[in-house]
Amino acid sequence: MHPVVGRAYADPARMKPDPAPVLAAMRELNAEPGECVLIGDSISDLTAARRAGVAAIAFANKPGKAERLADAAVVVPGMDRIVAAIEQRYEHRPTPRVS
Repeated sequence: MHPVVGRAYADPARMKPDPAPVLAAMRELNAEPGECVLIGDSISDLTAARRAGVAAIAFANKPGKAERLADAAVVVPGMDRIVAAIEQRYEHRPTPRVS
């Protein structure tokens, strides 16, 4: 079982795009940035990933989101495409951990 890391509601300054939640998850997993992939559905998710030095996959879960998230290296339209996106992007690298 992997840990779940979230923000404390008492500390809204630590919300994404602050990379703190991503860095906390990496510490919990004892993972390096190159081993991680953040899957997010907002610009703040992608910004947090970039600030933490991890790869990101944009999840366009609503109409129009693909256009708003187009700056991401990978944009997927559905959860069923996430594993394939990870495998395709990282086929010659160690398997990344999903955080």
